Amino acid sequence: MSEIFRGCKAMAELLPEIPDLVQCLQALLAQVPAGRVTTYGTLAEALGNPIAARWVGYFALHHDHTAGCRCHRIVRADGGLGKFIGGSERAKARLLTAEGVRVAGSAVDLAKFGHDRFVTGRPLEELKRAQESLVKRVSLRPRKRIPKLVAGVDVSYPTASEGIAAYALVETKTGRLVWSKAIRRPVAFPYITTYLSFRELPLLLDLIEEVRTAGKMAEVLLVDGSGVLHHRHAGIAAHLGVAASLPTIGVTKKLLCGKVNIEGMRPRESRPVLLGEEPAGVAIRTSEGSRRPIFISPGHRLDLAYSECLVRQLLIGRRLPEPLYWADRLSRTGAAE
Repeated sequence: MSEIFRGCKAMAELLPEIPDLVQCLQALLAQVPAGRVTTYGTLAEALGNPIAARWVGYFALHHDHTAGCRCHRIVRADGGLGKFIGGSERAKARLLTAEGVRVAGSAVDLAKFGHDRFVTGRPLEELKRAQESLVKRVSLRPRKRIPKLVAGVDVSYPTASEGIAAYALVETKTGRLVWSKAIRRPVAFPYITTYLSFRELPLLLDLIEEVRTAGKMAEVLLVDGSGVLHHRHAGIAAHLGVAASLPTIGVTKKLLCGKVNIEGMRPRESRPVLLGEEPAGVAIRTSEGSRRPIFISPGHRLDLAYSECLVRQLLIGRRLPEPLYWADRLSRTGAAE
């Protein structure tokens, strides 16, 4: 863990020990006895949040499969067998039949053969509580001064178990890249919607530590990810801002949550994104050449009006503001100047 966190109890609460979800999932699978099946959603619920069902499905088709693996005991919510990493659907049916599960029409009767009684610590619930604790520390405040230099950070994944985090320092007036840094680190936590912080925050904190050591920390940091425009108001931009004590702005290419009508948007037009009845972000169509908007929300120590104002000044014809354009490019190449 980054030096930013060591010895700081309050920060440790914001970033608890990140669980090995693969190990947690394998432990759950080990509890499914022969003659029973479970579903992707049931396993996700046992991990602490049904939103993880898509990742459970990904794991089922991409894990290190062995002869004794029990992944054939995972089926779809309707009882359908689904795909099987160990072979065809027919091969999956043969394994289940040999264990005493009746397969009829490529499906299993979950009322008879389903298993949902797991002993579990529900690790995703603990991470959700950390996000809820984080929100109490987020400060959204007005700001007027536009800094001469602004930075952006982004993370790319050359492999499933490795990430490259990049920092790009840009001249606000011209968009010129003046300095950059990239680091490569192992990544264990998977991508699960609304839990991006626990995948990327350890990399980004290490990156920020190196940037500060080099004396190149910008006054404001743009982050490829949501700020308070998040289901729990705790996106990666908010989490990083609180953890690293930095003013941050979240920018995404897709809308994670909230409501906004983007039909017929004109170039440079913005529209509010509502969470409930309150504006938590804005959608901006950044240029004539890009019909898809980006979505901006404050992360920490800035308000929505300032966040939109600063991002607008960093748009020079591309879909992304310049700091994030360069951070994205650098993270993909792994290069740093």
